[in-house]
Amino acid sequence: MTNEKLKLNEILKLDRYRNISLVGAGGKTTLIKRLTFTLKKTKMILISSTTSFTEPDVTKYDFIDYFYDHDYDFKEITKPGIYIIGTTKKQENLILGLSVEVIEKIAADFDYSIIECDFANGRPLKGFRDFEPVIPKTTDMTLGIIDIHSLGLLVHASNIHHLDKFIELTGSTIGAMVTIPNLKEIIDNKDALFSNAVGKKVLFINKVEKVLDQALAASLLEAIDKSKLNLIIEGSLQDETYHIVYENHYY
Repeated sequence: MTNEKLKLNEILKLDRYRNISLVGAGGKTTLIKRLTFTLKKTKMILISSTTSFTEPDVTKYDFIDYFYDHDYDFKEITKPGIYIIGTTKKQENLILGLSVEVIEKIAADFDYSIIECDFANGRPLKGFRDFEPVIPKTTDMTLGIIDIHSLGLLVHASNIHHLDKFIELTGSTIGAMVTIPNLKEIIDNKDALFSNAVGKKVLFINKVEKVLDQALAASLLEAIDKSKLNLIIEGSLQDETYHIVYENHYY
């Protein structure tokens, strides 16, 4: 394991990989906050989604457009900060994102783009519809997040978005407990977390905070096919502690 004092941006080499697509469940909103905290002071950052995403607190961005319709040119904007761009405000705090074609076009006008490519509806786990995730071709890194605290949760709609697809994928049943083989299937299956992945494939195992979490993460790492990934990080977005536990041509 590497020194836990390393910053997440350093581990991910964000000086090199500037267009990031996020997939999975269990911390994507906090992950965006961590990635942008320092960058927003000097860089223009596009935040959007290829599906829907939750509007962050007003203190977490510098510019927001709920109804972008190609009515201005981002090339003419140079002020650093976080730019949240969508096409519709669907509910009180839910924004419909952009098409992949628009993201691919405007990403070059920003220093960074961080795009949510699937929707978990605030739940710690999710199944995947046939069209998910929807990932722009301009992506440098597909970053998948897994919540280690999802182990032991009941297989139920209150815990799992797209429950039917989760059951279809994992072979689990309603009322059973989420297991390591279930998470392995989410990570390894070609039609799940890294389906349609573009660029480097990075797995972040979140909420590894206690000895038990470390043991569970170690068991998960032992189970998955790591050869398909370029980098695996375990740690805690809440505590801001990060360890590289596997690296394969991530340079």
